[in-house]
Amino acid sequence: MAPPGPPPGPPAMGGGYGAPTLFVMYGGERFQVNKERFIIGRGKQSSDLTIKDPNVSRQHAMVEYLNGQYYMVDMGSTNGIEHHGQRVQRKVINEGDLFRVCDHEMRFSFH
Repeated sequence: MAPPGPPPGPPAMGGGYGAPTLFVMYGGERFQVNKERFIIGRGKQSSDLTIKDPNVSRQHAMVEYLNGQYYMVDMGSTNGIEHHGQRVQRKVINEGDLFRVCDHEMRFSFH
């Protein structure tokens, strides 16, 4: 009989929706994406990650978990989001991806 394996670790996310843990690095801080719809914007009450900049919309972008993948989604903002210098509406987030919201860079990591 094989010895028992290690005890199960904590769930991947506190949200309980079974997604791999995703982090966003912004302004020298690391934030955990902890829900299926994680809002990035200027609005303090309406955003999960707040960017203090008048050029950023109140609800500018969203990190959405759908069908086993994370997406960066523009929420109809005036100034948009960029990935590799290209404006994008919706883009799958891969390890190490860098997105820009106005002059603000966000790097995503699963580690």
